Amino acid sequence: MKTKHNITHIQLFFLVLQTQIGIGVLSLPYNLYGISGRDAWISAIIGGAAAQAVIILFWLLVKKFPNQSLFEINTTLLGKYLGTIINYGYIIFYIFLSSLIAVLYVNVLKRWIYHETPAWVLIVLLSSVAIYFAKENIRKMARFFVLVSFLLIFLFLLTINAYQTTDIRYIFPIGESGLIKILLGSKEAIMSYLGFEILLFLYPYVEGKPIQALKMVSLSNLIVTVFYAYITFTSIVFFSPKEMPIVPEPTLYLLKAITYSIIERVDLVFLAIWVVSVITSGLMYIYIASTGMQRVAKKKTHRPFVPVVVAAVTLLALSPAKSDQLTEKLSDAVNNGAYVFVFGIPILLLLLSFFRKGSVKRDQPL
Repeated sequence: MKTKHNITHIQLFFLVLQTQIGIGVLSLPYNLYGISGRDAWISAIIGGAAAQAVIILFWLLVKKFPNQSLFEINTTLLGKYLGTIINYGYIIFYIFLSSLIAVLYVNVLKRWIYHETPAWVLIVLLSSVAIYFAKENIRKMARFFVLVSFLLIFLFLLTINAYQTTDIRYIFPIGESGLIKILLGSKEAIMSYLGFEILLFLYPYVEGKPIQALKMVSLSNLIVTVFYAYITFTSIVFFSPKEMPIVPEPTLYLLKAITYSIIERVDLVFLAIWVVSVITSGLMYIYIASTGMQRVAKKKTHRPFVPVVVAAVTLLALSPAKSDQLTEKLSDAVNNGAYVFVFGIPILLLLLSFFRKGSVKRDQPL
């Protein structure tokens, strides 16, 4: 798709990287430890490998339809009516996913920083930022994502000092949890790697050869896998086996125990950087939902639909932000939806594409 809003494969890398890294940085070690115990870091690695396998399948699909996003592929392979219904499903799914990100973001900030600030204030502030950025074209968003991605280096550097008080014996014996629990943990882990699926929506705008897009998305997934496995491993060797099950956000508690001569609360510095990653993830999903509405309505731009999506996300997030029970229900709904919309439908479309004769040529020179 030749447009003035095309992005380079390098920009695609940063878009995927920023979308993948989010809430999981704080909660993944705790969630995995509850399933696979001290082998949680192995589950994180296997989850990343599984995500890579899915990325290759997605790449095979978009390579067959280089000028179409998933919204167009749906109608091409499933027909106008069924494809449109599926597209509405994707719009709703990404609105729910954006709402979950907003709720988890607010819950963390209220527990650690803004104890007395009403949840609706934080959600409205997040919504304001979302409207400002999500209404732009993908090239402008990519430039912003590239700019803030360098902050991720500090997330890694801030945790290195934890190894002064770690105990490597906490990970032994390796494999104690058994293969079944390790694999169940990897199933939980792959949900934290979500973000790679934006390849399905952005591929038509990526300049360069198809293999370059695959390399960039794969590189992003590799970095996120290594980072999440590192965070999980660090948490396990820092906290004792008795402490890990009762520490819901081990990364922050780990950093809270660390002090530098010029930084007293390292955890707050980490949170300030983490907030940017969470916002970028939410922005991308709001952008996708808005472009979905644009495709369904057959309009030239997604801008008019951004306030509609943001309003839906805001309203949907307000109630769960005040109730842990509603937050859990929203999380379950999004996780179940991910199996259908992130994994199930694209893989089904790939299978259907093999029955379609011929292939579509890309408009731009490769």
